[in-house]
Amino acid sequence: MTGALPLPVIKIQVPIQELPNLKWVLSVAQKITLLLVNDTLTKFPNSSDSNVSYGIDADAESNSSAIDSPVEALQDMEQKIKDAETCEDLEKIALNLASITQEITEEIVSHNSSDIVSFDTQEMSEFEEHLNRIDEEFELHEFHKEPGNIEFLAPFSLEESITDLLSSAFKKIIDSDAKLLELKESQPSSMDVDFSTHDAMNPSIEDYNKLFVKIPLPQISSRFKEDLVFGYMQVAGPNPLMLQQVLQQEKNLGISNEQYEKIVGIPNDSLEAARQEGRLYKADYFKLKNMENGSFPNQQKYIYSPLALFVVPPASNPSRSLLPLAIRCQPEHPVFTPLDGENWAIAKSIVQMADSNYHELVSHLAHTHLFIEPFVIATKRRLPANHHLRILLEPHFEGTILINYGAHQLLIADRRQVDALLASTIESDRQLTVQAAQDNLHHFNDAMFPKTLRSRGVDNISQLPEYPYRDDGLLIWNAIHQWVSAYLSSYYITGQQILADQALQNWAKELISQQGGRLQNFGEDASGTIKTLDYLIDAVSTIIFTASAQHAAVNFAQGELMTYAPAFPLASYSPAPTNPDEQGDFMSMLPSIEQARTQLKVTYLLGSVYYTQLGQYSNSYFKSKPQISSALATFQNQLKGIEKEITQRNRTRIMPYKFLLPSQIPQSINI
Repeated sequence: MTGALPLPVIKIQVPIQELPNLKWVLSVAQKITLLLVNDTLTKFPNSSDSNVSYGIDADAESNSSAIDSPVEALQDMEQKIKDAETCEDLEKIALNLASITQEITEEIVSHNSSDIVSFDTQEMSEFEEHLNRIDEEFELHEFHKEPGNIEFLAPFSLEESITDLLSSAFKKIIDSDAKLLELKESQPSSMDVDFSTHDAMNPSIEDYNKLFVKIPLPQISSRFKEDLVFGYMQVAGPNPLMLQQVLQQEKNLGISNEQYEKIVGIPNDSLEAARQEGRLYKADYFKLKNMENGSFPNQQKYIYSPLALFVVPPASNPSRSLLPLAIRCQPEHPVFTPLDGENWAIAKSIVQMADSNYHELVSHLAHTHLFIEPFVIATKRRLPANHHLRILLEPHFEGTILINYGAHQLLIADRRQVDALLASTIESDRQLTVQAAQDNLHHFNDAMFPKTLRSRGVDNISQLPEYPYRDDGLLIWNAIHQWVSAYLSSYYITGQQILADQALQNWAKELISQQGGRLQNFGEDASGTIKTLDYLIDAVSTIIFTASAQHAAVNFAQGELMTYAPAFPLASYSPAPTNPDEQGDFMSMLPSIEQARTQLKVTYLLGSVYYTQLGQYSNSYFKSKPQISSALATFQNQLKGIEKEITQRNRTRIMPYKFLLPSQIPQSINI
């Protein structure tokens, strides 16, 4: 990771080989600006009222329209960035984004000037110095001073696209965003006013809802307390990877058949029948057991390792949605069921907290970001630029090293966002992530999507009929597998050709080397040798699926679901109940409004930047061979068909599952 340069906006050192595409930078800038606008407006009285804009009376229609219009234009900018085809298009968008950002900032300042706390002379001087430092640091033409042979995978590169106009545009965006940030920080929150009648440490659900002004309030906000939705999150939520079939010999948390009948209320069904028929499932977060409770930034937090039990009603039942039966928050704790009132709500919240922590550290960071990184490095080191496998894989690696490096510098550093938001200490978080990444890479051949479903016993549709992640994921997996098969088959006819491809074998050796990727269980023998076309197809399909669909499934649910802290708290803020005879307090478990605000900003940014689209390769190489061109067209048509099929399925689901829609799956891990 050498030849690093400072990246504007994000302010991290980025390896020169991994400088981002201009389209990506604009996408991030648009989302950051929208977040700052949303966050600033929550600081002003009545700004979250649907009938009032930015603290202005609803009758002042002309003023409201004057402010709402540029915000709508800012929101519309996302699609324009996606549709841009040339550097000139992106230049116009950057200038427009700068103009809109500046207009929004001026409107907010103008219409709320009477409510803004005045800066004193020293504060204003410090603010001006801050903006001057930004101007000095944000010299995009400085990139040209560093030599480097940069290969870019997309049509435009940041290096190629920098002009004086773009430099000026980005300066305006940064200046306006900095002013919004300063304005927000200078103004006491409108929520502080709302809390004047009660303890500010005990907000209401409505207070959390008020955080969403220009960021849409998630649909989950009105349904997260439903048992049906709680069960649905195990099969269509941010982390649909925990559910396992309960084997016949396993214990069932001590639930009696009488309790089961009261909870489920289905005639002629029993707990034993559910077990025998393979309809009993669990979500076990035992890997969180040894995590240490955190306290950063300023409050005691609690992490638990719950075990949750679920059941699918029998085939004779009209609805076969997954239902929660029981939860034990910690191995030594009592078991709670839907019959236990407030304690049941708390137990569900603890499961969602554990699920969110496991999601961020294991399913998301370890099993996608860190899983793909060794393949990125080995491909760049061992496969020549013109090797057909490298040409196939590189679009699926774009931006991964950049975003991983940024996460290392910003998110999982000491006393930064992960440390502040998640339940455990940052040391425990990092230890769990590293161990999880190693476990996955040490069992590469078990990471193939269909195998992961079989290993958890969730592949049988008759036993578990409702599983959007599985059903939509298999459509994507099969399409990728067919495309990879057609592509590689055009280069390898026999196993001998694969064995004779020295670059390919060196790539495999790099991956298992202790000085390289340190993978285990990779290849077809102990030396990591790839011998057959079938194995190569499976391996490459796993890499591409993980970098595209798997990451999309666990990443973009952050922006759609996890922005709402009451439904997905990232930490518990009071101890779990241990006395079944005493009712706990659900609201006391939730994060503060400020913690929820930070959670919204982080998860929305990470879960809303869409850059590139699965199957849309910009490289003209794929069109140079008729066989490959035909196979690619088939792949793209399959993805269009899958889009229609998933859209149709979503009409009858408890909530639409959008995260594996092909149009919503980027080619690579780039956010």
